[in-house]
Amino acid sequence: MTEYKEIIVALIAVGGAMIPYLLQKNKELNFKIAEQKREAYASFLKNFTEIAVAVMHDEDVSGKDADRDRMLARDQLLLYASDDVIKAYDTWVRYADIKKHDLDRESELVSSIFLAIRKDLLGKTKVTMEHLANLNPFNRG
Repeated sequence: MTEYKEIIVALIAVGGAMIPYLLQKNKELNFKIAEQKREAYASFLKNFTEIAVAVMHDEDVSGKDADRDRMLARDQLLLYASDDVIKAYDTWVRYADIKKHDLDRESELVSSIFLAIRKDLLGKTKVTMEHLANLNPFNRG
């Protein structure tokens, strides 16, 4: 019977030491993932802005370098973006591919991407699509 008590005490001691360690490792992993998400979103938004400015000034946004930059920014979304961000991006691209589409609706879809990014990074937000309208390059240059 004494053996069992010693084993139980040892297991409790090990568990007591392991739980804080595992919690700390989980916290570190979540922080690393959050940082990678921030970097992915920053890369995507930088590329998005560069393309938006070029289009506003009737500059060419094609070519090998532009395509590579765009694809690398999207690759980061593929790896780190939340499902809601990917779905919002997909909805926007599918709508933008329609030849005759409404630019106001396209602007709303872009704002929905921004909103999904905020929600992913912050967990929740009180900002609405209406609040994002003035930050959207489709609405303001």
